[in-house]
Amino acid sequence: MKSNRQPFLMNKENTMIKKIFLPVAVGLSLVACKKEASDDRLADLIAKKDVKGLQAYRDQQQKKIDSINAVMASVDQNLSGFGVNQTQGFVSVKPLALENFSHYVEIQGNVTTDQDVQVQPQLPGTLSLYVKQGQRVAAGQVIGRVADGGIADQLKQAQIQVSAVSAQLQQAKAALDLAKITYEKQASLWKQKIGSEIQYLQAKTNYESSAKQVAAVQSQVAATQKAADAVAANLAKTAIRAPFSGVVDQVLQQTGQIVAPGMPIVKLISLGLMRVEAKVPETYISKIKAGTNVLVEFPMLNKKVNSRIRLTSNYIEPTNRTYTIQVPISNPDGLIKPNLLAKVKIEDYLNPNAIVVPSQYIYEDAAYKSFVFVAKNINGKEGIAKKVYVTKGEKAENSVEISQGLSKGDILITDGSKTLTDGQKIKIQ
Repeated sequence: MKSNRQPFLMNKENTMIKKIFLPVAVGLSLVACKKEASDDRLADLIAKKDVKGLQAYRDQQQKKIDSINAVMASVDQNLSGFGVNQTQGFVSVKPLALENFSHYVEIQGNVTTDQDVQVQPQLPGTLSLYVKQGQRVAAGQVIGRVADGGIADQLKQAQIQVSAVSAQLQQAKAALDLAKITYEKQASLWKQKIGSEIQYLQAKTNYESSAKQVAAVQSQVAATQKAADAVAANLAKTAIRAPFSGVVDQVLQQTGQIVAPGMPIVKLISLGLMRVEAKVPETYISKIKAGTNVLVEFPMLNKKVNSRIRLTSNYIEPTNRTYTIQVPISNPDGLIKPNLLAKVKIEDYLNPNAIVVPSQYIYEDAAYKSFVFVAKNINGKEGIAKKVYVTKGEKAENSVEISQGLSKGDILITDGSKTLTDGQKIKIQ
């Protein structure tokens, strides 16, 4: 006698599978029917630039995705109950560890230099220029000179006067020495009651007069030398010197031109040490201060420089509610020029023990709750995908700090996580 138990069980299993898959099939059929209308609506919203409409459309689509994911999770659960092997998702994983996480405020800055001057003459006269545009000069180097207008001749006359008065001083000192010897001898004889008192007094008077003469000539020498030094100083002002080492960026006057104090001769720039100035919103005044780490990027040069804020202004500009910062930057190759635009990334947050997840592996459900997938029950290359809700902290360029939901040692599912459902079996690549 044949048993009907096996066909009965098969019919029962088929009936239950139909109950599971029939709603899914109907749902997929409805989705197919509505796809064309949905595409038309999306195109219409994009054409109208309807931001609120697009946001509402996104929320509707997310709810559909969550609904389908819930159905698929139910299907997977029932299939597991029937002993049916589920399709395994091939994924990549990343063990989570505590790491350094920094958040940066990005603002635009402008390059300037502490040494950017227009060199001017100190005296009027006809110019003789000794440098050309682009030439490098050293600090103190004579880069030009103005005609002295007879100052050199004045100096020669002053030096002759100094020599003449100095000669008079030597004669006066010789006379003083002789008068001193005579006075000392007469004083000695007078003590011995030899000679007359008149001789002694005459020697004394002559000595004192010689001393006064020497003092007067010394004063004359000092005055004459002072006058000569003043003329020499004026002559030195005819030389135009570089105040620092740098490059002649512009030649503003040419040889033979008449120049005067206040008239720029050349523009001199030093490119060795530059600085970036940027304006920071006052909302960051408690976080961004002198000593804060800064990454300066120069997009035109494809160049990055690490530095720190050197100075913050003590004044808030009332028009835009910002304060100015200065960031020194080295420029050994001279590629960074004044007024070059810079992207300034200022570190305003640092967590040395953070759980960090790449932003592309964090998803949102219809309720705007963030979640990731982690691998559980790992056995060799197989495991189970677990949906974990997380709380996001600060955001960086391509990563997010996770303040709650994940811990050190959790196995984050990375590539392949987008299509997973909670509880789905996975195969780790």
